[in-house]
Amino acid sequence: MLARFFLTLSSSALLLVLIAPASAFGAEFTDLLDAADDLDDGDPDTYKAWDFHIEPTFRFDHTTAQIGREAPCVPSDSSEELRRANPRLVVDPNRCGGEARIVTNREMLYRSTRSTLDMTLRAGLYKDLELRVTVPYVIQSTRSLRYDNVAERRDAVVDQSNSSVDPSSERIRRHADNVFSEGQSDAAFARSLDQFQLYRFFDLSSDFSTYERSGFGDPSVGLHWGPWNDYRDDTKATMLIGMDYVIPLAAPQQHNNISVGRGVHELQWKVAASKKFDWFEPYFGAQYFLPLPASNSLYGRVDTIQGQGAGQVLRNPPQRGLFTIGTEIIPHEDPEVGARYAFDLRFQFGYVSEGRDYTPLFDHMTDPTNDCNQRTIESVRPQFDSDGNITNPDDVACAWVVRQPSNARNLPVYDLEAAIAGGNNDTFAFTDLMSVDSYGTFGGQLGVYLQPTRYFQFRGVVGLTHHQSHLITNARTGRNTDATDQDSVAMTDRRERNPAYNPSYDNSGDRFNVQRHNTWHFQLTTAIQF
Repeated sequence: MLARFFLTLSSSALLLVLIAPASAFGAEFTDLLDAADDLDDGDPDTYKAWDFHIEPTFRFDHTTAQIGREAPCVPSDSSEELRRANPRLVVDPNRCGGEARIVTNREMLYRSTRSTLDMTLRAGLYKDLELRVTVPYVIQSTRSLRYDNVAERRDAVVDQSNSSVDPSSERIRRHADNVFSEGQSDAAFARSLDQFQLYRFFDLSSDFSTYERSGFGDPSVGLHWGPWNDYRDDTKATMLIGMDYVIPLAAPQQHNNISVGRGVHELQWKVAASKKFDWFEPYFGAQYFLPLPASNSLYGRVDTIQGQGAGQVLRNPPQRGLFTIGTEIIPHEDPEVGARYAFDLRFQFGYVSEGRDYTPLFDHMTDPTNDCNQRTIESVRPQFDSDGNITNPDDVACAWVVRQPSNARNLPVYDLEAAIAGGNNDTFAFTDLMSVDSYGTFGGQLGVYLQPTRYFQFRGVVGLTHHQSHLITNARTGRNTDATDQDSVAMTDRRERNPAYNPSYDNSGDRFNVQRHNTWHFQLTTAIQF
């Protein structure tokens, strides 16, 4: 079915190129400025010495999503010992389908907004060759999380009594009592850390906790060229070939700033074509986005010491591809005065590869005021009173931060047992990106273009993009270096273990994922055309 769909699209695209009706202006999706151009008709009245646009654009994005987390599920007959060992165990024959499996529990609701003002300068260089420069300023960007406490949904609301992100201190204490014991040796304490299952990653509440960012974003510069133009030669479709370069000049987003840069050199390629048929103009296009980490970014290796960190599987940000198909509907057009009014209906299908990236959890996890950052191994060790009761459950709940090698400052710690025995007093803090899974995107938008004269244009766009469900904590354990045994990774070997892997949330059965992930886009552009 999918193959037939893409075959139909390809056939339609070829038809656009071959059919040749009356001449017209190009669609906005394939529009190019030109200069030093007489339109190949020999008429001096149509000669254009230069063409220049100033296009300020305001864009507002509103994203909502549900964050879930994997949990082991068994249908029935679970022993009390097994339940004590894993407080996240789900016992439900309906959810398990009659056999042990991994299910997803509701955890959090996510909301983000982004208000951006882009200033774009477009200049025609020679005929259908255009230079574009865009400088974005992010007025405000927010990431917000709260308990998933929508009562109308099938499951019970999430709060401290059942959350695995911000559980109550009493729940943590009860579980810790089953895992740790007073007076246990360093080696036993290290093994107990592998058995502990109930962490507090950051604070949540019934209201959204919000982190804000703002500032200049990464500018871009690009060249776009049209080898064919319907307006110049109505025997051909309008075609556009373009390349843009996003320059990582803005400070990258980090735990200790409010910047909005991504820290990547991004190359963007675009191929598009359109063809006018009386009052409508269909078009299609394909785009590819290749991000390459900058030297000051959070991407790349997280353990740069010679001979270490070879087990890191993912280092680069995700690559993206986007396929667009749509049509402009043009109720009025007057080439003499440059007037043009159009509606634009567009659909887009995309793919995002796996990689390391910013996630909805980034700001909350890396917050310097998070109680679980700047921890030592000894500080998360349970303390007992005279009756053998744990007195510091909130400290123990931060043990997740010491389980990732790259969290250690100053040197990554791959062997916790050896570090404890050696009296390691390094601090651990999560300030990094996470490994995300690949996923698809599906979107649509409606645009309105109002151009009363050749010197002014107003564009308004509203669109919706849906992101498929995908994992947002999915780091692999590492790489095996033994040619005779490729089925396992030595977790204490700095040559094999992935320093970005944290068993607390990267293990199968503990991973976080994002669902019902939708983004509304609103965009207003005023184009001043010279």
